[in-house]
Amino acid sequence: MSRSLGFPLFSALLLSGFAVCQAQPAATIPAGQVAAMRSAQVAAARDAVMPYVVSIMVVREDHVQGKAQLSLGSGSGTIISADGHVATNAHVTENGQRFRVVLADKRELSAHLVGADELSDIAVLKIDEQREGGYAYANFAERNLLEAGDPVLAMGAPWGLEHSLSQGVVNHPARLMVSLFQDEADYEQQLGRNQPTARFYAWIQHDAAISPGNSGGPLVSLAGQIVGINTRGSFSGGDMAFAIPADVARRIVDQLVREGEVKRSYFGFAVRSLKSSGLDQGVLVSSVQQDSPADAAGLVPGDRIVRIDGAAVTVALPEQVPVFLRELTERPLGQKLQMDVLSGGRTRSLSMISQPYPRDLGDNVEIKAWGLTLTEVTPAIARSRLLEHQTGLIVTGVLPGKRAATAHPPLAVGDVVFAIDGKPVAVVADVEALGVSNGAGDSARVISFERSGKSMLSALDARAADSEPGKLRELPKPWVGIDAQPITATTSRLIEGPAGGGYRVTRVYPGPAQRADIRVGDLIVAVAGAAVPVSGDSDDEALQQRFRDALVDEPLALTIWRAGKELETELTPGIAPDPRGSLKSLSIDWLDLGVRALGFYDRIERRLDKAAQGVVVERVETGGLAGLANLKPGDVILKVDGKAVDGLDTFKLLTARSAHKEGRNISFLVLRAARTRLLFLDAGWEKSP
Repeated sequence: MSRSLGFPLFSALLLSGFAVCQAQPAATIPAGQVAAMRSAQVAAARDAVMPYVVSIMVVREDHVQGKAQLSLGSGSGTIISADGHVATNAHVTENGQRFRVVLADKRELSAHLVGADELSDIAVLKIDEQREGGYAYANFAERNLLEAGDPVLAMGAPWGLEHSLSQGVVNHPARLMVSLFQDEADYEQQLGRNQPTARFYAWIQHDAAISPGNSGGPLVSLAGQIVGINTRGSFSGGDMAFAIPADVARRIVDQLVREGEVKRSYFGFAVRSLKSSGLDQGVLVSSVQQDSPADAAGLVPGDRIVRIDGAAVTVALPEQVPVFLRELTERPLGQKLQMDVLSGGRTRSLSMISQPYPRDLGDNVEIKAWGLTLTEVTPAIARSRLLEHQTGLIVTGVLPGKRAATAHPPLAVGDVVFAIDGKPVAVVADVEALGVSNGAGDSARVISFERSGKSMLSALDARAADSEPGKLRELPKPWVGIDAQPITATTSRLIEGPAGGGYRVTRVYPGPAQRADIRVGDLIVAVAGAAVPVSGDSDDEALQQRFRDALVDEPLALTIWRAGKELETELTPGIAPDPRGSLKSLSIDWLDLGVRALGFYDRIERRLDKAAQGVVVERVETGGLAGLANLKPGDVILKVDGKAVDGLDTFKLLTARSAHKEGRNISFLVLRAARTRLLFLDAGWEKSP
């Protein structure tokens, strides 16, 4: 890889000029020519990788406040094999249920997850559609030869803007995320409480601008090779970005493609470098995990490892720690490790056999009937939270009003459930075996859990899973159909109104007041002969309560002030239109969509004809099928596949899953604000992951 822009040509010109006339100064390249050379190199590097960069759309399922929730995320990746494998970040694919990639030619293709390695933050997707002759792809650099100052290009989809490119230089080729003012042990701690990534490598720090959405995209040298996978950056671009080195990424990608996972050896100890120790040989043991191979072998914190399998080891600097740990974890599973350690002035030999590397994070489960989400407790979670129980299910969310929230006592985030009705639960499969995770579970239950080191019990009352509180229809109330603004006596004098003030009409709805010729600007002074007291200058509740105290279909006398005169008039209250909260609603589960009937106030606010029909979107999950069609809360759905929606019953028929052929897109004509929009649900999203 060239170390500076245009170096080979520049050197040739210098040597040529020197050979012609040694007495003359060396030839220089005009600034314009240097710029052209630089532009040509950037263009060549771009063309070597950019056509194979993809944008990734991910439907995620996250647990939020005790409920599984679908959302849409995005990231970047690169096609790295003829079979259509795409390298990206594990945090891009995290909790992913469906995946799509957008190619350089704008085609959107479904993909599936081959494997993810959270410890390195590397994942591999594979495009489902196979191409005759295979996919063209980009190449990883074989070795990490980067130096500070080397030009690099960052490619990807910042903020979802696909196929973007930025340019910068390498700031540091092997950076730990720890400053001069921190201890090196802070490095792993700040990478993540339960699952620190980059435990086994140092980042490439560069200043090519990246933003959310760039994650997983390639960092490219001017030789047109992938030298890193971008994974972290400043939230708004900024001048610091970090990439996973290509040599690490390539090894992880190869293992994921070959085996679907990365198998690592685990010994159960952590180390630190010799920096500031005054020592010049070995590596220091900083911690030993309980019940680990290292613990069983007798290794203790403070030991200094000087030889492993007879070979001398020295880790002088913090940047060398990830390499040392990676080499240990890459040993074959079950292999014996022999080490010589120094402690207290004497040397002793220890041996240990590796175990499979334990997971940092467990699987998640939602118990819908209880309004509860949990995740498996792993050794890493138990250690970080100082838990008494090393196994169980930690509560990650509780949905208000549901059984977990109304239990005795209520469950709370952070509780560790270790038994249900006396039966131990340690993994998701244990919950599924009890038949409570699929919406059943209407019987009373006794939950055994740990809270702040205390072993506690909680009783869940019996309640059917579908016994949700319905919307309450309010009793009919008298209504005249106006909004009003209180006018105090002081303000009334300024506008030459009545001495005691009143309520100024600010809006007249179609209805009784309109039929009685009540107008905007009228001041209502009295109702049924009694003055309405004015307090404050923003709330007309006192006036509205007078109207609600009247009788439906019985004349009601009003005293109003209009154009400097007091007038007597009357109107006949009608029945108040249904408020939005009492309108009938409908859930279309397969679309993750909730709608309600179009009401009186919807028509008024949107200036619709009183005969206008449709349904109003109340709830839509951004990662659900309706969200992927870009439906939004507040939209009025007018048509589905060209057929008019005249109410909830019609909408239910038009959106029945059985009414749509597999592979056929669905269209929605919606009213959003003052404009209609035609939206489409791409049938490709409906395919199961």
